[in-house]
Amino acid sequence: METEKWTLEFHSGIPAYKQIIHHVQAAVESGTLKDGDQLPTIRALHETLGVNPNTVARAYRELQVLGVITAQQGSGCYIAPTPKAAPLQEAARKAKIREIAARVAAEARSHRIPLNLILESLQHDASHP
Repeated sequence: METEKWTLEFHSGIPAYKQIIHHVQAAVESGTLKDGDQLPTIRALHETLGVNPNTVARAYRELQVLGVITAQQGSGCYIAPTPKAAPLQEAARKAKIREIAARVAAEARSHRIPLNLILESLQHDASHP
């Protein structure tokens, strides 16, 4: 399953539960996780990632609030059907850009990768679709 490839950067400054949220959102965006796919149980994911079960539970609760997953009592958590997204308002768009940039910067710092190399890679990817 996709979650077996997930890793958490404990020294990145980004809380583990937020990293789990980002992994799920990225998997949904890339199509790796699709509408109706079941997520691992809290117990299974906490064992895979080596975090406290409460950390996974918090991530799942927040993903539910965000509408990314649905929880069905007794049967688990599933990827929610994705509604057609409305374009972000300018302020929300800028906030999202800052959030993404902060995540990338923290990840780059934790791996000691200079930001200019990340930017070069992004520019290369943008020019070669």
